[in-house]
Amino acid sequence: MAKKDRRSQQPAFVTLRDMPGTRVMFWVVDSCPYCGERHLHVAGNLRTADPGEALGEVPAPCQPERPYVLTLPPRPKRKSGKEERRKARRDSKREAWDEDGG
Repeated sequence: MAKKDRRSQQPAFVTLRDMPGTRVMFWVVDSCPYCGERHLHVAGNLRTADPGEALGEVPAPCQPERPYVLTLPPRPKRKSGKEERRKARRDSKREAWDEDGG
């Protein structure tokens, strides 16, 4: 039985940018999971390409034998509603009042 490769694919969070003066779009990896540097990956033409097709597993430019997965960064959590914020504020005031009084 062979040993399992412990170097699993690392996610690389990307942002979509265009090159000024051209119609070319790039996926930009700001911090490579392997070397920490910035890398660019061509996403296609601004008018005709679907940039989502370029997402997925690609070889890392710094270490071509090691792939990483181009993914969009996670979205931030939605803010809680007005009633939830009011309830949290009331609860914190009640806790502070209990500590002072008792």
